[in-house]
Amino acid sequence: MTQRTQTRKAISIILGLTLVAAGLIGFGYMQFHVVEPISIKLWLIPITIFAAGAAILWDDFKSL
Repeated sequence: MTQRTQTRKAISIILGLTLVAAGLIGFGYMQFHVVEPISIKLWLIPITIFAAGAAILWDDFKSL
């Protein structure tokens, strides 16, 4: 694996944290503020966003 610059690593960590937070906020909104039943296709959106952010953070922190 190639060595990343500090700027690129910082941007990657910020992106990962943002995606994780957006996934959690989306999940929380759908869980607590939506009254009618939600299709599984709509549940996949915040789950996928959260998983993408977690994967980015995992790649960043495992290479420390």
